[in-house]
Amino acid sequence: MIIPYTTERRADTGMTNVTLGMWLFIASEVMLFGALFSAYALLRVSATDWPPGRDLLNLTIGAVNTVVLAGVTASAWRARRSPGPQAGRWLAIGVLLALAFLGLKGWEYSSELGAGLRPATSTFLAMYFTLTGLHALHVVAGIIANVWAIAGISRVTDAMTAGRTRSLALYWVFVDIVWLIIFGLMYLL
Repeated sequence: MIIPYTTERRADTGMTNVTLGMWLFIASEVMLFGALFSAYALLRVSATDWPPGRDLLNLTIGAVNTVVLAGVTASAWRARRSPGPQAGRWLAIGVLLALAFLGLKGWEYSSELGAGLRPATSTFLAMYFTLTGLHALHVVAGIIANVWAIAGISRVTDAMTAGRTRSLALYWVFVDIVWLIIFGLMYLL
């Protein structure tokens, strides 16, 4: 079965189904994180006491993770502009960087939990673990998508690989933007 518009643009939207699907997915994720950021704002303005994140969280690890995640996005963007196997190499670099991000986040969680900082401790920590945990799940999903795209490089056309890497680049930019918002709200304010 041939699925139409996987590599050629649709006349009605001006984009492929892959790109359209990714934009629709990102729109749904914007609504999800938008709801959580709205909850954060409402909880913060109504709280009688809200600790500065920089006093509780490890700002250094958060900053390093910001740089690492930017590297994932840069590698996805580079894969977007690379042909076939070379795209796979850039996606693999992105996987390694994303795994480093998760490793640092896991280490940070471990030290926070070891220090008694648990979601039940305060509304701030409940929001922190909710936002960063959901974000980490999106990083895991991105790793899975990168591995899927790498595995498919030898089985699909270069045009399909290009469509996949374009969509992955969009996805990683979204994940990066969400992290920057989380980093600003939770670590810096």
